[in-house]
Amino acid sequence: MKTKGNNFSYIFLFLAVIIAIFISIKVAAKETFWIDTKLADLFADVPDTLHPFFLLVTELGDKKGIGIVALIVLVWLLLRKRHFLGAAALSLSTGLGNEVNKLLKDWIARPRPELEHFAHVDSLSFPSGHAMVGLVFYFFTAYLMQEGMKSPAAKRIVVTVTVLLLLLIGASRIILQVHYPTDVIAGFAFGYIWLFLSIYIYQLVKKRLRKA
Repeated sequence: MKTKGNNFSYIFLFLAVIIAIFISIKVAAKETFWIDTKLADLFADVPDTLHPFFLLVTELGDKKGIGIVALIVLVWLLLRKRHFLGAAALSLSTGLGNEVNKLLKDWIARPRPELEHFAHVDSLSFPSGHAMVGLVFYFFTAYLMQEGMKSPAAKRIVVTVTVLLLLLIGASRIILQVHYPTDVIAGFAFGYIWLFLSIYIYQLVKKRLRKA
């Protein structure tokens, strides 16, 4: 994903801002969403036998899961690619994104769904940290991977796999009944906004270092 010379990036940014603001205002006002009921009913039809799979998937968006994957990615960036700026940018964007998510949770203060939780939770509900921080980390990783790729097909594969992974992580939070669908949607929206800013700053620093 490029933040300059790519109209789609700005279109997605505009939509993400609108979605994030709209849902945040309604949640803060304690209004209800029809989409929460509709999607929750839809995901309720997922067989219980698939819960172990979604518990595994949801771990990839958890702090421990992201931490393990991040360790692997950082070793690859630092030792294999010698990409110190990329490693620093990925670490900072993910770490700071997590802190922003905490601030948003405390500010909105939306309780978890009043349902049986099939996964451990110990924080507030809005926005989903798995969706927000997961999007920042996995898409920034995908962006850094694409930098060294010349094949358009390979780049499309990386993006497709990343999107599918994030959709599964988002779905797992609803299926395991620990988030409202709007928590996940807003999490993706806030995550994209933070990702956009992170990559924009990363590109600026990268250009300045090249000139220096």
